[in-house]
Amino acid sequence: MSTLNKILLLFIVAGTLFGCSPRNIAFSTNNFSNPSFYQALPAILNKDVHPDSVIIYETTFEEKPYEGYYVIDYSEVNSKNDNNILHYKRFKGYYQKLYLLKLVTHPRDSITIYFSLKYNIFDQCIGFGPTYIGTMDESKKLVFFNGEMYTRNKKNNYSLKKSRLPLALYMNAETMIPGRYINIDKMIVEKSFELGNNVVIDIPRIFHDSAALKFEYIDTRSIK
Repeated sequence: MSTLNKILLLFIVAGTLFGCSPRNIAFSTNNFSNPSFYQALPAILNKDVHPDSVIIYETTFEEKPYEGYYVIDYSEVNSKNDNNILHYKRFKGYYQKLYLLKLVTHPRDSITIYFSLKYNIFDQCIGFGPTYIGTMDESKKLVFFNGEMYTRNKKNNYSLKKSRLPLALYMNAETMIPGRYINIDKMIVEKSFELGNNVVIDIPRIFHDSAALKFEYIDTRSIK
């Protein structure tokens, strides 16, 4: 599956999510403050870094019914988006939580991890979406991911491992206010220097929502 397809699957309901009965996963955001979760970072980054704390930004995509071309349809949209959403009956579907994890490290470095979790209608975690590692440049309002990772589960002990797939993904923020929110308005998937081989994803235009990918600041946690 191409990098672009995996990115777009963050925002639509994947067939595998509904076409089978996935088992529950004993994962929670408490793992973000567990040092074993990041134990492979020195090997992945090829540098001796030790996370001291993590700054957590979060956004949620929920399956909701909406009015589209005179018919009722279902799609995953930002949980705070009410555009064309139907409220005539209560509805709860599958949903995804997306995270930007900005690490505070020793020695000081700029390391940011994109992480995603999938949940069923009973609020049970049922799987992981893509995970990327890169850097955040607050002066340029840019997050650049140059590596892909996966989450390894060994007896309910979770840790990040490196994938062999190459990656060059830029997330441009329309607004980036540290400690408040990061609103991504554009993503660029760079596949090569050849003309026409790179893809620009305009978030407001695709989702008809200027805050479709707005990550809110949640917490800062010590890693210990």
